[in-house]
Amino acid sequence: MIAGIGVDILKISRIKLDHARRVLSEEELEVFNNINLKPKKLEYLAGRFSVKEAIIKALGKTEYKIGMREITIINDETGMPILKQPVYSDIKILISLSHEKDNCIGFCIIENV
Repeated sequence: MIAGIGVDILKISRIKLDHARRVLSEEELEVFNNINLKPKKLEYLAGRFSVKEAIIKALGKTEYKIGMREITIINDETGMPILKQPVYSDIKILISLSHEKDNCIGFCIIENV
């Protein structure tokens, strides 16, 4: 059964590089710091921000409260973003992230296990 849904859309130009320390986990910061091109850095940061906002919105209907830096999203071997942290025993968190030109969107569904 679905316990929560969250979505967030963001115009990439609204995000600034100095937001990274407030948004990204330590593991994500390592990836971010290894990106050489500013437009790619901004796209990465905006995407992570957007999907984390979606997660926080979806968790709002549950007992869990979390900050952005406590959420870690990595890319799997195919490049698909997946949630690494947090992991809860009683809910499953599913995410999706997409970029299109100047915008990105993050989506989250939380299911009871």
